[in-house]
Amino acid sequence: MDRLANLRRRIILHPEPGSFTAEGESARWSNKDLDPVPQENKKWEWYHVGGFWIAEGFNVAQLETPSSAVALGLNPGLAIIACLIGNLLVTLPTMSSGYIGSKFGLNFPVVSRASFGMRGAYVAMVIRGVVCVIWMGVQSSVGGNAVRCMIEAIWPSFKNWNADVLPASASITAPDLLCFAIFWIVQFPFLFLSINALRWFFMIKVVVMPFFGVVLFTWALTAAHGWGPLFSIPNNITNGWTVGYAFCRTITASISGNATFAINMGDITRYAHDSRRAWQMQLLLPVCITLTELLGTVLAASAQVVYGQVQWNPLQVILLWDDRAAKFFAGFLFAFANILTNVAGNSVPFANDLMGLFPKIINIRRGQIICAMLGFAICPWLIQAKATRFLAFLNGYTVFLGPLIGLLLSDYWLVRRGAGLSIRSLYTPGHAHNKLYWYTAGVNPRAMIALVAGIAPLLPGLAESIDAGLGVGRGWLEFYTLSWLDGLVATGVVYYLLFLVWPFETDPTRYFNGEGEDVEAAESETVTEEGEEKSKVG
Repeated sequence: MDRLANLRRRIILHPEPGSFTAEGESARWSNKDLDPVPQENKKWEWYHVGGFWIAEGFNVAQLETPSSAVALGLNPGLAIIACLIGNLLVTLPTMSSGYIGSKFGLNFPVVSRASFGMRGAYVAMVIRGVVCVIWMGVQSSVGGNAVRCMIEAIWPSFKNWNADVLPASASITAPDLLCFAIFWIVQFPFLFLSINALRWFFMIKVVVMPFFGVVLFTWALTAAHGWGPLFSIPNNITNGWTVGYAFCRTITASISGNATFAINMGDITRYAHDSRRAWQMQLLLPVCITLTELLGTVLAASAQVVYGQVQWNPLQVILLWDDRAAKFFAGFLFAFANILTNVAGNSVPFANDLMGLFPKIINIRRGQIICAMLGFAICPWLIQAKATRFLAFLNGYTVFLGPLIGLLLSDYWLVRRGAGLSIRSLYTPGHAHNKLYWYTAGVNPRAMIALVAGIAPLLPGLAESIDAGLGVGRGWLEFYTLSWLDGLVATGVVYYLLFLVWPFETDPTRYFNGEGEDVEAAESETVTEEGEEKSKVG
């Protein structure tokens, strides 16, 4: 019994004196990592935030998105235009997320309590958490491919090492599985770095990766003898669909690669020192990501010219190189890039969500470790088995992400008019005078209705993408091609209309209990457009 008691004491997270949750029902709603970031811990400067997109843009998953469109028969030029449109569409929500996170020092789980309610926010956390786990696995699988480039450069015979041990149905070979495990092990120690420590690794990536991108771009153009052969490849859409269908599908795929950041960005910018520049730096997203996708398109089209086949995964192109030194360093740089992308873009957001669900026992570090383990367990190589499956995966989860983002945007900018949030109300709903974000038993029913209204029309298309034999009508599939945008608009509009006919208190300068009591106390712990946090967040 003593051992169990000691173990329990070690597992339970106790709030520190002076935190928002140091009194009362503390562990139910927060812990040290979930509290607002104090000003002294906000160490990300504007160039760190801007450099994040320069560094984040360069990863294999971003390169694969337009390359997959080329593999499905879309002209490379049209693929790039579609990717640019998608990146522009996702930039505004990302700017909003970055703004809210930097202004209030709050992460997504806490911010979502304002829209969904203290308990209803669990739904939002689960939606994002599932996506983060899948991306964690996919990025780790891609990193394993980079490790294979390095090993084959050193030992060319590794290409045929136990190649037939696993059955074809496994969608992975023994060498690939070994490389995945190696990458996963090397990546693991990076999970123990703090968010502030990560900014220095991103600066290294900012310096190194653009030069690497120029090298790859130069090789592709040189090997394919200029631009002409690359972008003169005609459209060749199969399966009876039109170019417009493939174009819209590529827009959604491009959005999907960054749709999580439209939610996640606040988890990073909450550590930003300059809140104004933090959200302005999100304007680099369409520039950096589109340039990366341009590189991916050129690599895929170049492979078609040089090797006679479209290689939608750039690491597969590198495996075809004869220069062993070039193959090794290319694999090394891609592996390094994917580690940082995985840690900051997937493990950190998932850890935040898990903290929001279980703040009593989960902190940022424990959450990241669990994310890494789940990312291994989902067998992500099955998702990447071929281009059609990869695009289906990307498009599929926008069914949930688009409506989620649309609701958050509608709540903060349309319903609350950007007036601010009562921070204490987001952490201590148990107080009798503090019911601003409690709604009905901790759930905002308007948010739930709007979320269902945005998701439900997209489910037939999602089902057809998973099982093509269902026979879903063509109209549903065409609507589904822009699933992220459709869901965002539908959910945002429905939520705002519900607010107009079924209003609720939105004034952040008061703790609403039906009688308007304790207004003066609330004003001291509220961030609005007119004034910054005066007490707890420093």
